[in-house]
Amino acid sequence: MSSAQTPLSDVVLQGTKWYVAMRWGIRGLGFISSAVLARLLMPEDFGLVATVLVIFGLVSLLFEFGVNFALIQNNKATDDHFHTAWTVRLLQSFVVAVFLAAASPFIADIYGDIRLERICQILAFGTLIRGFENIGTVKLQKEMLFAQDFLYNVVPKIISTFITIGLAFYYKSYMALVVGTVLNNLIMVMASYLVVNFRPKFSFAKIKDIWGVSQWILVSNIAEYISKEGDLILLSILTTPTKIGFYKWGTELSFMTITEIQQPFTRALVPGLVKIKHDNDRLIAAFLKALSMMTLVAVPVALGFGAVAHELIPLFLGGGDKWLPVVPLIEAMVFYAMCTSMYGISGSLLAITGNIKYVAYIYWIQAIVTIIALYPAFQIAGLQGVAFSRALIGVIMFVVVSSLVVQRCQVVFSQIIIAVWRPILAGIGMFVILINLSSLWNIEEWKLLIIKIILGVSLYIFFTIILWLLSGKPDTAEQEMMVLLKKNIFRVRG
Repeated sequence: MSSAQTPLSDVVLQGTKWYVAMRWGIRGLGFISSAVLARLLMPEDFGLVATVLVIFGLVSLLFEFGVNFALIQNNKATDDHFHTAWTVRLLQSFVVAVFLAAASPFIADIYGDIRLERICQILAFGTLIRGFENIGTVKLQKEMLFAQDFLYNVVPKIISTFITIGLAFYYKSYMALVVGTVLNNLIMVMASYLVVNFRPKFSFAKIKDIWGVSQWILVSNIAEYISKEGDLILLSILTTPTKIGFYKWGTELSFMTITEIQQPFTRALVPGLVKIKHDNDRLIAAFLKALSMMTLVAVPVALGFGAVAHELIPLFLGGGDKWLPVVPLIEAMVFYAMCTSMYGISGSLLAITGNIKYVAYIYWIQAIVTIIALYPAFQIAGLQGVAFSRALIGVIMFVVVSSLVVQRCQVVFSQIIIAVWRPILAGIGMFVILINLSSLWNIEEWKLLIIKIILGVSLYIFFTIILWLLSGKPDTAEQEMMVLLKKNIFRVRG
């Protein structure tokens, strides 16, 4: 069967497999790196670097024009579009690097820590290096060249991981993270020119086409960054680097597993949806199936991770009780991670259908609510209060973004509810049971961890199937799960 005749769901599934392999390959290396770094470094080291990266991220977004998405969504993009996009991105990196290098003394004065000046200057240099990355790598995603994209993203990460671990043994301080980040950027740039033949050049030939899409992506990205990183921006002012280190780990670990599912899925899904965006019925059907599939997988992964955090974190990060303050943060933040994975699919649909400015409006609302809610939450309950407020904001955002999809994309709200309610209810049931096992059984942590994982998988599948059967076996992702289960059963019997 030709690629033109291949069903979109098959293409997306194939791409998702490659991207899941890519992300989990990278994450597997991250596991190794994190386990080593958490034992060699202190929470304060991670907090210092996190503070600078938050500032860098915010300033970078002021010049972020979303050129990658502008190229992907344009089915008629020429080499001139790619040259222009590369030029815009290079200039952005240059401006950000110069600004942050010049501002590094002031940043250090504001936070009262001279170490931040050196960190800013080194990372500014790394930002400039990353600006030279070959824009031609976007073609790997745009043209659905999944295997090549896999190699491009995984191989450099393997090299960078071992370099960073070596630096941790050498420095035994935050400098390992800083220098490792710069070297990772250098390796990615070198790899980008090895993996594709395209050679970018300085050009503004298609600046109107790029800017026509990018202006709303810029507005949306700034708001999205503030809404997602506003907690770290606020905490960098209110608390110590050590507590920021705890919170940074809690946030990253909460999103770690869910990101490795959502990003590969979305990376494979968006180019496929772009190809059928002019067939609204087919587009909406594909969106609902994608939302159902994402929810079915993301809910147990996110909530399951939160349910085993008490046993997993001491084993994973080591250091005795050094990292225990991270556990309650994860238990709250996984609900936020779960919600973002679901409304992220809706956000992609809005962008594809030309409603990017509405996505920007929604994220600005979220950003404002986040900034307003976080300060009183921190004053009332500290870091844990911030984590719970994020979870609540996630729920609110899912409802808001879903409502916008209903208004702008001819989707019925009940269709969205039908796609997500069973996995959510099954996941919450699993979470409640698992999180209470720790107080019921007094056994070694690693044994309880294994029991929780096995029991969690069994409970989720059982609850999901029961709810699906009681709902009259609707044509959702659960149906495909049942088909896979039957195939595996028959294969084992055979």
